[in-house]
Amino acid sequence: MKKAYKDKEEQFGWDAIYKMLEIAKHEEGIVYEPNWYSNYCMTDGMRETWKAWFILEAGKRFRMNRYRAEKEFEWFDLAYGLKINNDYDPERKE
Repeated sequence: MKKAYKDKEEQFGWDAIYKMLEIAKHEEGIVYEPNWYSNYCMTDGMRETWKAWFILEAGKRFRMNRYRAEKEFEWFDLAYGLKINNDYDPERKE
């Protein structure tokens, strides 16, 4: 049975969050912490990598044009995106 459109949106949302955490080199388990999106960060370059992935994947899954996918990314990043800190070094243990 084919998934309903709402299920596809929810699945894409979780995939996008996990991809963001993978790019920023954070563990997936942090999404269960309160305010996880405020406590962790990523660099501007990591955000651009995530944005490129998001736009391509949204285009494939929902048949969106690039302009609409970019707008969806901006809303998604505003709601769930990590803070930008260009001094962040994923290799350094804090």
